[in-house]
Amino acid sequence: MGDNSEKRSTDTGMPSKPKWENPNHPLYLHHADQPGLILVPQPLVEDNYSTWVQSMTMALTVKNKIGFVDKSIKAPSGDEPDELQQWKRCNNLVKTWLLGSMSKEIAGSVIHCKDACQMWLDLQERFSHVNTVQLFHIENEIHDCIQGSMTVSSYFTKLKSLWDERDALCSIPACSCGTTKEIASYIETQKTMKFLMGLNESYATVRGNTLLLEPLPTVNKAYSLVLRHERQAEVSNGKASVQPEAAVFAVKNSSRESESEERGLRCAKCNRTNHSTKNCRAHLKCTFCGWKGHTFDYCRKRAASLEAEQGSLSKGNQVASYASDAKGTVSNFPFFTGGM
Repeated sequence: MGDNSEKRSTDTGMPSKPKWENPNHPLYLHHADQPGLILVPQPLVEDNYSTWVQSMTMALTVKNKIGFVDKSIKAPSGDEPDELQQWKRCNNLVKTWLLGSMSKEIAGSVIHCKDACQMWLDLQERFSHVNTVQLFHIENEIHDCIQGSMTVSSYFTKLKSLWDERDALCSIPACSCGTTKEIASYIETQKTMKFLMGLNESYATVRGNTLLLEPLPTVNKAYSLVLRHERQAEVSNGKASVQPEAAVFAVKNSSRESESEERGLRCAKCNRTNHSTKNCRAHLKCTFCGWKGHTFDYCRKRAASLEAEQGSLSKGNQVASYASDAKGTVSNFPFFTGGM
């Protein structure tokens, strides 16, 4: 291994580059590989080892450093000091990545491990055993998980995360016979049943249609059918809610159009804008007063004269009645002929 790092090129006379400068080499260090780099979103705590170890395994694989925790990359011998120094740098870098992805309490208990592999095995021995209490809580959450106020997508995502966490704790052992396929099919059927049972009653129709399918679809297929039903319901409800608004908008537009039409009226006879040519009264002429714009029946001057005549007649009748009443009173008054 050290021959390549210290080998000199006979053609150019220049020293050849170390093999770990190749980006595909596990000892290669990129300038972005810093000690404080956070590889996983959630740190390791007491009850999330199953999800943490999967996330960390994927992150280390991407960084091409998984060999430092699974013993596939051994420490070089002392005969290759440059490569050994590079290996120590990578090993300490992986240790900082592991320490930065766990709680302070757990990090304090493994910080003195000599290499990343020992730290990884220590965590595995401590947290990888099946926790019966944790499994009980997961099964209880799966049992109580219903859609409620969640959308179908949110409900399915929550349920699937619980299934994945449970499957990570209780994985099906590998088997060469066909029993493994039967067990996997049974578990898939149970997942489909649970997903359909937790849906709201508004999905009773699509739930019943799904149960009638033969064979029973997988949980992903059932989710696709229910999601399609939800989208159709949203579209229908959206059209129903838009219709009243559209009607109000149409009424407003019609009223605005009528107002604009009234404002835009102009008579072709008198050239005025408060009426149309059909309703123009400029050609009308009264035979009583001789004015234009109205007829004899609607003449105000004639109506005023009629009221004046009726008033004078009623006043004359009142005077005549008063005179007759006074004459009768005088004739009936007793005159005395004798002196006093």
